[in-house]
Amino acid sequence: MTAADSPGVGLTTAAARVIMGSGTEPVGRADQIAHRLGRAIRLGLILDGERLPSEIQLAEQLGIANVTLREALATLREQGLVLTRRGRAGGTFVRAPLDADPGALPARVAALSTQHIRELADHRTAIATTVADLAAQRSLPDEVDDLLRQVERLRAARTPSERRRADTQFTILLASAAQSSRLTTEAIRLLAEIGDLLWLRLSPAEHDAAVRVRFRLVDAVGKRQRARAREAAEHLVAADTRRLLALGQDDASGGRWSVRAGREVLATVSAEFERIIAALRPLADRFAAIEAPNRERLAALREPIFHILAENRDLVAGAGAIVAPGLLTDADHWLEWWWTRPSGTPEALRVNLDPTAPDFFEYPAAEWYRTPERTLAGHVAGPYVDYACTTEYATTVALAVRAGERFLGIVAADVPVSRLERRVLPALRELGRPVALTNAAGRVIASSRADCLPGQLLPLDELTPIALRGPDSVLDWCLVELPG
Repeated sequence: MTAADSPGVGLTTAAARVIMGSGTEPVGRADQIAHRLGRAIRLGLILDGERLPSEIQLAEQLGIANVTLREALATLREQGLVLTRRGRAGGTFVRAPLDADPGALPARVAALSTQHIRELADHRTAIATTVADLAAQRSLPDEVDDLLRQVERLRAARTPSERRRADTQFTILLASAAQSSRLTTEAIRLLAEIGDLLWLRLSPAEHDAAVRVRFRLVDAVGKRQRARAREAAEHLVAADTRRLLALGQDDASGGRWSVRAGREVLATVSAEFERIIAALRPLADRFAAIEAPNRERLAALREPIFHILAENRDLVAGAGAIVAPGLLTDADHWLEWWWTRPSGTPEALRVNLDPTAPDFFEYPAAEWYRTPERTLAGHVAGPYVDYACTTEYATTVALAVRAGERFLGIVAADVPVSRLERRVLPALRELGRPVALTNAAGRVIASSRADCLPGQLLPLDELTPIALRGPDSVLDWCLVELPG
């Protein structure tokens, strides 16, 4: 019997468990099944060109209804991840789009910002180094032998799909050697986010280097050298990250760097934020016009808030009004804040505003509130992790609201760094030199060089920044040419 004739080819029990998750997640919806099957294809758990079991067999193996599976497969066909052939030799076959059509690579990479890649690398490093450390403490000789065999399979793999499968199995085996089912699940979930990209456009030298670092990691695990195992795991993720960044961003080179050109770019960036400030002004006027404000009367602000979210959806993820403590007649603290769901519909932000509670959202202490309160002007704060709302890495554009000399609070909008980066990068690259846009503290917001990522701190006192400050700008940001 050939692989194509085998009824269960392409979906082992282990693969099915990866697809279906740990068993603690809700399952059964067609879109969830489509997402998880797609994840298995991108990881190489099901190879490009392999035929899936029949719908009846596959539905039974996944423990779902036939109609649910049919809907999921229809979604995967629309995404180009499977195709169906009729006839005696027909069936549903896996199609890894990037393997079959390298032209699809730019669109796939464009969906990832460098800020997203950096955060994914941070997360993977935390998991991978912990796994390596625990494996060095807990693994048995047979488990180390299994790891060595898997690295040998990776060495022999030639196609991107084969390499993905070998690397995925290596990741699973390593986490298993750490004796942690939770770490195994998390390592696979993280790898799945970029699993279809890591082994594309790989030169023979890069493939050899990837194999060597895994051999070094296994050697350290086998010798119970915990520090060396952690170092190798960190090196592995760093190499993956460099390759991923290289797919989506060419380093700037050539061109003429000048103060004038840099200021023009900063002016372009500033214009994006001035557009948001302009959108916030009608909201501020409506807020200032409310007499004897209370929570019910603040509901009148929802219409302009929804308008801001709809008209600026390319940049803004959340917006609203935040009230000065003691202003309302029926609440000491309050905010009328809304954010946009993935579906596009607004949802109210819910936070604890009880000052006696341990999770009190103490917004008067936040920079994005304090600075406009002090200056009574517009301000751009961040970037920072917006843990209270979107949990994204974001900046906040804030505008003070006054009635005469009385400070009423602020109106503001959150701009995720990933969205801002996509708007700013083309202008940075036009400068023709490696440059970075930072806030006044030197924290990187966007950069034209792949190894300078959002969130990184640059020593501005050792560089020569071009600053954009003054009464006509809400920004207090810098543009610096990167050395080397």
